[in-house]
Amino acid sequence: MKYFLFDIGNVLTNFDFQELLAAYAAHSGRPLGPQTDLDEEMYVKVEKGLLGEEDYVAYLNEAKGLNWTTDSLHEIWQELFSVNEKGRGLFEKAAASDVGVYTLSNIAHYHIRAIEKNWKGFFDGATGLFMSYEMGVRKPDPRIYEMVLEKLGAPGDQCFFIDDLPENIAAARAAGIQAHRFVAETHETVEGAAAEFFGW
Repeated sequence: MKYFLFDIGNVLTNFDFQELLAAYAAHSGRPLGPQTDLDEEMYVKVEKGLLGEEDYVAYLNEAKGLNWTTDSLHEIWQELFSVNEKGRGLFEKAAASDVGVYTLSNIAHYHIRAIEKNWKGFFDGATGLFMSYEMGVRKPDPRIYEMVLEKLGAPGDQCFFIDDLPENIAAARAAGIQAHRFVAETHETVEGAAAEFFGW
């Protein structure tokens, strides 16, 4: 069997990080400075499942001058996410064919909850979900690709992976995975490569 691995952010869904910063500013009532190293560290911990949502919200409230609950976090992300029609189309095509369909994403549990609140059954076509917050590791760490291949019991050359970030693509290719960068400029090329890989 061949496998199609999908990133989520900016592949199956769209979001703009600058819109998140604007939401912080709007809710705090003051302009925000640039993201700090600690901001990034805390975000990474959440995406690795090392920091719970309540503790993360408590950090944001203190660092950004917010007064959020975990529900506030979900609601903000519901507003930020939209469907990436090209990526979603490929996902649905793969799910309707004789292909193993998986996600492979750096993502937090609150992201998933926001997506599923927006679009019930969004991941129903997937064979399985590889999520960084459940795996304890994030792309482009080589371990996450090793874990995926071990779980699938498949060599990398049987896996087709799309992601929007070049560093994640490079790391996947180093693991032997057929990886392609999925951004607006490459959509048609990636669709053609997927059709050739899967024999569609």
